[in-house]
Amino acid sequence: MNQFTSEIKIGITAIISVIIIYAGTIFLKGLSLFDNKTSYYIEMDDVAGLAASGEVLANGLNIGFIKNITYNEDKQNLTVEVQIDPKFKVPKGTTAFVTSPMLGAPKINLKLGENRNGFLDSGDIIFGSSGSDFMSSVAELIPEIKAMLPKLDSIMTNLNNLTGSPALETSLNNIEYITANLKVSTDKLNYVLGKDIPNLMSNANIMFENADTLLRNVNSIDLSGIADNANKTLCNAKLITDNLNSALQSKDNSLGLLLNDNTIAIHLDSTVINASMLLEDLRQHPNRYVHFSLFGRKQK
Repeated sequence: MNQFTSEIKIGITAIISVIIIYAGTIFLKGLSLFDNKTSYYIEMDDVAGLAASGEVLANGLNIGFIKNITYNEDKQNLTVEVQIDPKFKVPKGTTAFVTSPMLGAPKINLKLGENRNGFLDSGDIIFGSSGSDFMSSVAELIPEIKAMLPKLDSIMTNLNNLTGSPALETSLNNIEYITANLKVSTDKLNYVLGKDIPNLMSNANIMFENADTLLRNVNSIDLSGIADNANKTLCNAKLITDNLNSALQSKDNSLGLLLNDNTIAIHLDSTVINASMLLEDLRQHPNRYVHFSLFGRKQK
């Protein structure tokens, strides 16, 4: 008994699930679960991408949806079944065409007939035009284009003012001048980077290597020994200088006597004066000192 009850519960659950899935599918398609709308049939040669659950419009108002699209073999055309709100009366002479907006799915748009005294009954046929109504799509864009025209006019005015301004020509000339200078600078920089920089780096490496060698040689020199020898040399030079000064100031040696006693200088001065007088007399009276004759000296 319990097993039978469980089977009944499972069956009821399955039936409810099927009903929910069906109702959800109908709802997602935009269809009514209970058919309370008026159906019309639109015949056309080309549906231009229409699909079930698409919108049906009349003067821009959504009045229904597309229920089904079938192909007629005998007429070689397509029949679009639409469901329209029964409160909306479709006048006789109404035609249908496909509207293909730039964004969104294609829709059926009804062009209502001028006969407002007679209306179509449910199940009647509405004649449709082939393909989409391009002019209708353009007409939908006209309000947006009109709204854009003042802004476009303002933009064109500002653009004309900008292009006619002398500052623009000056700016363009400056940009051209800057671009030319930038190209020259770039070429020079590329030349430097390609030629001079490697040479500088090579010379720098050689200089660093020489500096390293020099530092190694300096480190290997006995600087303390050189300093000691230089100190000893300076001490010896000082000793020699002191001794020389003592010798020059003392009268106990020949050098000191020569430098400190002026007698020798007086005698030397007298000797030079006498020699000068002798040479002058020799120049003026050479016959007193030199006698030369081919026949012998004459007796005085």
